[in-house]
Amino acid sequence: MEIQQEPKLGPCEGGEFDGIHHWLQNILESLPVGVLTLDAEWRILSFNRALERITGFRRADVLGRPCYEVFRTPMCRGDCPMERALTCGETIYDREVSFLNSNRRRVVSLVNAAPMYGPDGSVLGGLETLRDVGRMEWMSRDWVGGGVFGGIVGKSRVMREVFRRVEDVARTNTTVLILGESGTGKELVARAIHSRSARRDQPFVGVNCSALPEGVLESELFGHVRGAFTGAIRDKMGLFELADGGTLFLDEVGELTPAIQVKLLRVLEEREFQRVGDTRTIRVDIRLIAATNKDLRREVREGRFRDDLYYRLNVFPIELPSLRDRTEDLPLLVNHFIEKFNHQMGRRVRGISGEALNALYVYHWPGNVRELENAIEHAFVQSRGVLIQLRDLPPHIVHGGADVECTEGGVRDEAMEAFERRLILRHLEEAHWKRRVAARRLGISPVTLWRKMKRLGIEP
Repeated sequence: MEIQQEPKLGPCEGGEFDGIHHWLQNILESLPVGVLTLDAEWRILSFNRALERITGFRRADVLGRPCYEVFRTPMCRGDCPMERALTCGETIYDREVSFLNSNRRRVVSLVNAAPMYGPDGSVLGGLETLRDVGRMEWMSRDWVGGGVFGGIVGKSRVMREVFRRVEDVARTNTTVLILGESGTGKELVARAIHSRSARRDQPFVGVNCSALPEGVLESELFGHVRGAFTGAIRDKMGLFELADGGTLFLDEVGELTPAIQVKLLRVLEEREFQRVGDTRTIRVDIRLIAATNKDLRREVREGRFRDDLYYRLNVFPIELPSLRDRTEDLPLLVNHFIEKFNHQMGRRVRGISGEALNALYVYHWPGNVRELENAIEHAFVQSRGVLIQLRDLPPHIVHGGADVECTEGGVRDEAMEAFERRLILRHLEEAHWKRRVAARRLGISPVTLWRKMKRLGIEP
């Protein structure tokens, strides 16, 4: 086949148009991602330098040839991104494609494909970009490095405040009350306090107070003696005794019955208790950490929780933010769970597509970090590639942010704009509104920051 030369961008020759053509060509050549354009017959019209590096094919050898003759991917026989772009006018994002390069080495790349239209609105051809996934370092470069504190992942301002309070209280024996919605990581915070305390070499014992009925919970906490009740065939130590010298963590403490509340209050006041069915008093040296997702103040007002016990527990409260209130940490959390499930499942997932990440930003996360972890695990089961795609996420998350399509100008973009505004405002406030300092922390130029501020309506 006769190799075609790269076509002109239009009928004009020389003059100003040639200058524009040359300028556009320079832009394509300087891009770090591979770019090719096709005509409506699938023939390759342009092939930039980055694409030569990725594929190993020389530009002169591929110009004018149909793309499916060059790449020979399994998708060329069916689900081709460019085919959908040319025939349906769709723009395809971050589709994973593998092919053999000129050296017969398999290359896995992320493909974006978009149609190119003529003045009359007809599809003249398509533009495709390829990025070598094997060289993807954006996830580790931008989102990893720090951000993990005692197993808790986060870099946002609210989480840094939580970490500061953990450090402050860990040096003491003060009783701690951890408040937060379900799934925010209350037990992780309790363990972080214990591991940083002088009791770190002693037991950490935890119990979920809502998981056991009153009679069983009382026996679990305080122990019992033989014959105390039917089935008590031997003496049993309770969790208070097992935690002696260490830390006892009572999760969902708001679910305690009034009878257990009375016994717990005595332990907190006198550091002593009796096993069920016994008259002997046992003294213990423990550090108590309690947690709840309930509003204990309201529970006290409505008579469901003792006020004296509440004040005993609420010596040093630590309130955990919901995931909705720290969306800046989403990329860091996603990367953390990707690494976790890569290790557990023997996979090599490298990241998440922009479309999928946007869906995570829009979703309201009633289950918080625990729900995010479950969503990433679901995506691992669904995904067969090296990048988590939107289709891999649970359906209720894909459509749960809003029952509308995530299109340009839609709900997703509004959520992303709100997130960007919050992020910029936070950095400006931390930099005392010194734009140059805030821009450096954001990793953008002061001019770009100024433009974003104008667009988002941010004024000092």
